[in-house]
Amino acid sequence: MPYEWSRLGHLLLAPLTAVFCLWLLAGVCLLLRRQRTALALALTGAVGLWLASTPFLAHVLDTALDSHYAATAPQDAPTADAIVVLGGALVGHPAPRRPGIILTPAAGRVWHAAALYRAGKAPVVVVAAGSMRFAGDQAEADLIAEVLVSLGVPAQAIVRERDSRTTVENATNTLPLVRRLGARRVLLVTSSNHMWRAMATFRRAWAGMPVELLASPTDTYSAAPTGPKMWFPTAFALASVTKALKEYAGMAVLSIMNP
Repeated sequence: MPYEWSRLGHLLLAPLTAVFCLWLLAGVCLLLRRQRTALALALTGAVGLWLASTPFLAHVLDTALDSHYAATAPQDAPTADAIVVLGGALVGHPAPRRPGIILTPAAGRVWHAAALYRAGKAPVVVVAAGSMRFAGDQAEADLIAEVLVSLGVPAQAIVRERDSRTTVENATNTLPLVRRLGARRVLLVTSSNHMWRAMATFRRAWAGMPVELLASPTDTYSAAPTGPKMWFPTAFALASVTKALKEYAGMAVLSIMNP
């Protein structure tokens, strides 16, 4: 799926977008003097937004995603020939607009990849991360490589893939790099709630290739909400639910493509 269509699909799946559409329809119904329909749509949107913003729902969805692949400490991970770490972890802009690097909630991917290398789990780290339009022309792979070096990974042990902007492109574009390295075992590093879809995507793109793909997830949120606060809406919970819905939708698309 092209990047632009993928981004559009993610926007349409977002709870905020769905609620906005419901409230827009409610406004139209009011103009048409259909008060009961307008009220039903407005209430549905309000309840939906509240539910999508609760730590309870965020925990349920994230736990289901995390359960597919157990997180392990870097020193306990299996050895491999290469580590492939996916982007979505860092954002940067050329100076002087915004000098430096901005860490996203998925920045743990970079730390985990560096820890795996320092633990001697693989001799090379392949970074798959292109540039996003809101971040200019700067490829995220270069930012991640910079951080990896600061975390103890030698520059000569880093291979950069600068063109991919989606998980499908990550898988497709890293395939020739892994072939060139002659890797037979690859550790895939991404966030825990993304690993299920990432593994399925890579296996589909690498089908027939004699490579054993090993999951090494990170960024696992294991704290369960308790008490009344699990029902109080938060921005963090809404972001988590939005991300989880993206993952489930992505898996649904993969299932359709591979019945």
